[in-house]
Amino acid sequence: MESPIIFDALITALVVEPTGRWTMGLQVTMLAVMVLSLAWTPPTSGARILAVFPYNGHSHFAMVEPLMVALSERGHHVTVISPFPRRKDSGGGAGRYVDVDVSDSLPPVISQLNVTKEFGYSVNPVTGLRDLCQMNHRVCEATFEHPLVRALIHDPRTFDVVFTEAFATDCFSAFAHVYDAPLVSIRTSNYSPQLNRRVANPQNPSYLVNHLLTYTGHGMSFAQRLINALATHFGAVGFHAFSDGPSTELVRRHFGPGTPPVPEITRRRTALVLVNAHHSFTQPRPTVPNAVEVGGLHITQPVELENAANEWTDYCDLCDQGVIYVSFGSLLKGSSFPVQFTTAFVRAFEELPYCVLWKYEGEMISTRIKVSKWMPQQQILSHKNVKVFITHGGLMGVMEAVHFAVPMIGIPVFGDQQSNIADCVAKGIAIGLDHQQITVEKLIKSIQSVIKDSKYKSKASELSARFRDRPSSALETAVFWTEYVIRHGNSTSTASLAMDFDFYQYFLLDVVSVGLSILLFLFYIAFRVKKCIR
Repeated sequence: MESPIIFDALITALVVEPTGRWTMGLQVTMLAVMVLSLAWTPPTSGARILAVFPYNGHSHFAMVEPLMVALSERGHHVTVISPFPRRKDSGGGAGRYVDVDVSDSLPPVISQLNVTKEFGYSVNPVTGLRDLCQMNHRVCEATFEHPLVRALIHDPRTFDVVFTEAFATDCFSAFAHVYDAPLVSIRTSNYSPQLNRRVANPQNPSYLVNHLLTYTGHGMSFAQRLINALATHFGAVGFHAFSDGPSTELVRRHFGPGTPPVPEITRRRTALVLVNAHHSFTQPRPTVPNAVEVGGLHITQPVELENAANEWTDYCDLCDQGVIYVSFGSLLKGSSFPVQFTTAFVRAFEELPYCVLWKYEGEMISTRIKVSKWMPQQQILSHKNVKVFITHGGLMGVMEAVHFAVPMIGIPVFGDQQSNIADCVAKGIAIGLDHQQITVEKLIKSIQSVIKDSKYKSKASELSARFRDRPSSALETAVFWTEYVIRHGNSTSTASLAMDFDFYQYFLLDVVSVGLSILLFLFYIAFRVKKCIR
């Protein structure tokens, strides 16, 4: 076995399964020694990959993990910084997938967000963006301060490529600068202004809708185009103000005062962006070559689902009348919805003839409803007896429903959920409801409409067919382009030349100014000539 695999096994023993005999100080010392040994290890056919994904929302990591596992199975040596270490029995990678577990500093946020307290009122978009950036800044701070991560920062080592998430901070792109490595970023939601700015993706607000707005892009009114333009451009400005400045200050504190500004690092180092989008579901748009759509990357293959029969498939098998599946994602705490919200659901389900599976953290007395704090969502959605998915509109779950052709009732709460549900409604595969105005009558009517009216299932099946119809799977696409970057580094020639343009150059303001000046000069000459003739 080659020495990088031995190194990975030692790291795993220290990071993932520390015993009581090892103190944190000894772990860090051993990690530093082994990282130094890796720097002197002869190169092998597999690349050395660092993946930095410490954001503690599991729905985000759900898209990242399958790609990291696939890369390790193809012979690459993958070191993953996250609060979600893999189970010992996960298999795959033959010791090449190594966890740097930061869950003691960043405990996973699973079913922790309180709907009543945090989303019972309207949020100002400016303060909302600010709060999101500040939250992610705290994630950066905690990650950089973690002893195991500090060992990676301060000891010499080599990595061939660095992965980060393009979310509300680019602080982790500093690793790419330190290692002189190409940067690959994963966007777990749709395109955003800051992401498009990073790779110079076309972003014309006359028809390309901001990822947080509910417009469909077809025939936007003047007022909608105005709001869309403001949201697009001021969103990029706000991200620069709330994230780029503090991130630059933070990385210089940890990586040295000579570290370039974070926006410059991302602009110079980004070789590839993998976006959780697909033109069949999200808005079709022009993209530069190094922005690749891999929507559905996290979706499990059919064979794996078939081999995972358990109590959930047994339950669905017995419900010939149909199953309603309810889940508000991994972040929201279902039992934190207002009492009247939950009561309306229970009463509606009791009046309907369908079985109900509800991912719910509390207890519920009802013969019609089976609850659990965790459910195998993809396995449930793939079952033939599931008739409707009641969801908050998280993009991961929505794409799973699209993949398995399950119509939805969308009840968005925050973030991009409203725009995701708006897309589903526009495509005829869902009904949207306001979570603050839920009633028994609305629920019964919506559920019966989705189940009884065949157009919803028909549209869902049509969309599912288009979503699945690709030359290669999302995972295969992501692996190919990652290995393309590994083979060619930053010299991929896929980056747009527009990345180096200033604002006035990109929008030809200098050309327009010169043209207008010439036109005004000609008008002036014509006016003077006409005056002289008279």
